[in-house]
Amino acid sequence: MKKTIAVIAVAMIVAVVLAATPEQPRRTLAVTGTAEVSVKPDICYTSFGVETIHKKSAREAYRANAELMNALSAAVKATGIAPKDIQTSGFTVTPQYRYDDDTRKRFFEGYRVYHSLDVNVRDLDKASAVLDAGMDAGATQVNNVTFAVENPKKYTADARVEAVKAAQAKAQTMADLTGVKLGKPITISESEPGGWGNYYAQSNVALERASSGEDTPSLQPGQFKLTRTVHITYEIE
Repeated sequence: MKKTIAVIAVAMIVAVVLAATPEQPRRTLAVTGTAEVSVKPDICYTSFGVETIHKKSAREAYRANAELMNALSAAVKATGIAPKDIQTSGFTVTPQYRYDDDTRKRFFEGYRVYHSLDVNVRDLDKASAVLDAGMDAGATQVNNVTFAVENPKKYTADARVEAVKAAQAKAQTMADLTGVKLGKPITISESEPGGWGNYYAQSNVALERASSGEDTPSLQPGQFKLTRTVHITYEIE
């Protein structure tokens, strides 16, 4: 019985000693690899605005606006834009007032109706034609013309591969220079641009006059550089 107790006591002492021994920290090497791909835009987002004002009647301002907007929509569709790519993005009817500094009174000026229409142009060769059609049909504003990549994710698979290769090469070079042996990856992660869900890359859109001297603008879609960055931590020996 005493012998058994002694064996248990020795085992407990060994366990306590092992527990008290600090673990050796794992030696690691963390690297980052980045790669990019050049992509041509595949869609153009355009937004037209139509504003009408009537001095007495909101209904008349609305009717005038509806007439112009119907003509604008028809003109845009006539260029080959599908109905699914045309959508109202804003509509307001507001009374307008003018403030007189001398009398310090507010005077009614009429009713303002504003209607904005978003158009997605998928055939980029038609971008200028759509812009012309909208303006000729009565658009009072062009709120933006943006060339974009509608689904950037499908273009970045190659960039991801190259980013991993870049990280691996960097890790191997650092290991060779410091005299350590590269082990297996411990952690791997990837950085994505913020807001991928509705994200689109935007180029610097150049709006230039055609060389012929006509009013038709020459839209230059340019290219985008889509990036992928990976972070890899290796164990080293």
